[in-house]
Order: sequence, then structure tokens, then C-alpha cells
Amino acid sequence: MAKVDFQHPTVLDAAARQSRLARVYAEALLTAAAQEAPERIEEVGAELQAFVEALAANPDAAAFLANPAIGKKAKAAALAEALQHGASPLLRGLLHVLLNNNRFYLLTSIATAYQQILDQRAGRIPVKVTTAVPLSDTERERLITTLRQRLHHEPVLSVRVNPELLGGMIVQVGDTVIDSSVRSRLQSLRSLLLEQ
Repeated sequence: MAKVDFQHPTVLDAAARQSRLARVYAEALLTAAAQEAPERIEEVGAELQAFVEALAANPDAAAFLANPAIGKKAKAAALAEALQHGASPLLRGLLHVLLNNNRFYLLTSIATAYQQILDQRAGRIPVKVTTAVPLSDTERERLITTLRQRLHHEPVLSVRVNPELLGGMIVQVGDTVIDSSVRSRLQSLRSLLLEQ
């Protein structure tokens, strides 16, 4: 008897699918923004991000929009009322499409994908930096200059402070991590001493 191999989707498959779908929506939004007002492409991304942050700050509204027991009409009415002052037609259109297709859960991923596309087009690259203490303006500028020379792109820093590092910093660009923290050096030294 032949062996049957059933492929079950994994969490990683679902996340990859969600990421691809979010990128499709982000590209569609970017195309619409470019056709409507090319000079406002960055503003549309900022408006989308601001809406995502507003939802994150208001868990009741987020729970209302995510609740499958509440009908689309009630959600659409609540969104229309919330967005009647100041929201661009592009943002209202995106939210309406997501709501009608039961894909509102993609909103945060779409905002992230939109920013990634903008960064790619502008030659910017996101860089995560973790330091033991806040960077001074001089240190920040020196780091940006060094990264700009090494990456040949404009670095966009996202800095986080973690006192557990003791000193130094951890720089992450994509999948590459450079750990020059004191904590890491001490751990390496400890491992070396234990081996001997």
C-alpha cells in the first residue's frame, strides 16, 4: 500500500502567507497613493501607522473590530464615525476593503510592509540598536555615519536601552547581529575560563 503524505500547514506557513498577503495590500495602497498624489506617499504611510498605534492604544476599539460576533455593518458604521474627520480617502478605502474581506487582522502587517517598501525605494535600511545607556547625539551621529559607510544605504535607527548589557551595544541589520556588549564579552570570557 502506498504511503500517503498529508501536509499540514504550520504556524510558519500561516505567518508567511499573512506576510505575503499584507505585502500585496501594502503595494496596492502604495500604487493608489502614487496615482492619486505622489508627493503624499510618505504621509499615507504615516497616517496608516498612526491609525495602527491609535488602535493599539485603545484595546476596546481593537477588540470591537476583531470580534467575529459583531457584524460588518456595525463595524463599518463605527469606523465611518471614527474616521469622519481627517482620515484620507485612501485610508478609509483600505479599512473598508479589509473589513469587507474579513482581513482586518492584517492591518499591522500592512503598515509594516508599507514602510518596508518605502524604505527599499528610498535606499533606507532599518537598523535595531540596543545599548546599555541612551546614546548621546554625537554617538548617534557617529554610529549613523559608520553604518552608512558600511551598508551603502541610509540607516534608520531604532534604539532600545537595556541596562543588562552593562556597556557597549548590539546592532542588528536584517539577520546580521553584531554584539559588542560588555555582557557578551563577559560571557565569552567565562566560557573560555570554564573550558580551561
